[in-house]
Amino acid sequence: MSVDVLGSVSIQAIFANMDQVAEQCGEQFPLFRQSSSEQWTLSRRGSWLGGFWAGLWWRRALISGREQDKRQALRWSQKLQVWLQEPSINRSFVFWYGAGLGSIWHGNRQAEANVDLAAQALLNSFDASSGFWPLGSGMGGGESGNHMLNVDALAPTLLVLNAQGGPVARQFGQWHVDACLRYLQKRSGAWRDTVLLRGNDVLAEQGAQTWQRGQAWAMLGMASATRLYDRASYAHAALKACRYWHERWGKYAHGFLRQKSPLSPVDRSAWAIASLAMYELWQILPEQQWLHEQSRLYLDALLTPELSETGRFVGHLYKVAPGQSELVESACASFFLLEALLAHLA
Repeated sequence: MSVDVLGSVSIQAIFANMDQVAEQCGEQFPLFRQSSSEQWTLSRRGSWLGGFWAGLWWRRALISGREQDKRQALRWSQKLQVWLQEPSINRSFVFWYGAGLGSIWHGNRQAEANVDLAAQALLNSFDASSGFWPLGSGMGGGESGNHMLNVDALAPTLLVLNAQGGPVARQFGQWHVDACLRYLQKRSGAWRDTVLLRGNDVLAEQGAQTWQRGQAWAMLGMASATRLYDRASYAHAALKACRYWHERWGKYAHGFLRQKSPLSPVDRSAWAIASLAMYELWQILPEQQWLHEQSRLYLDALLTPELSETGRFVGHLYKVAPGQSELVESACASFFLLEALLAHLA
């Protein structure tokens, strides 16, 4: 079904589904819901996904204009402050989507204060000897996380820094992007998701050419870098990453997204992230019309009658148990699908 046919009704269905999810939550964050269950797995602190639950409410409040939705967004946003000193770059997910959006969309002073604190915490944790932020030991990174460079949180990290402003934040942000290009980007345009480093030497890597969500995170991060820093080399790298996605997977979008193989499920959330990344890069480089066309094509393939009826996007490939990953519903997947839909229907 096309974006024009199902887009608007799917947006409203996602918003309506949030009320049902909220009824289950109480004071805990929704982590994920397996397709075989009506019950969500909940988390007291929200993990790295918590910011997306607050972000969904910030977005809904912007669309509805209702104070009740804004209060709900702020309530969840405030509960995320426990992550402020977490030694992990993935706290950028928490504070950009959980607080940054409240600041830029609503001018909320409490949200603005929280994102400022997050930016300062990030600046204080920058590894000047390596010239980047390591993944860190928190949020499951472990001790080896202090020696890893990971692409996932590139976009929200740059956006948190930009919200704080100042020449130091800008310089650190560019150094981090440069390190990501040096260690994570391959000549083909494929991106490694993570590398383990010892000095300047790569000891191990994962994700290149196989992990769709890692490539999508890279595309989103480089689109943000291109917009924020206006460097031709960043635009080139962003386009190269998008072209790789298109050649590797994008040409076969409907085939990938319509298959139903429980043995090798396709990470549909990665396609939603890729769709948004391509749209954002097209806004910066409007002469690259193919980016807009591909972004819309992915949404066409992602939308289903079931989504428009229930608002449930079961598209996040998630580790639900040791050695067991499956497609689940999550606030993260719903957020990126929603943002891509709103971009195309604006």
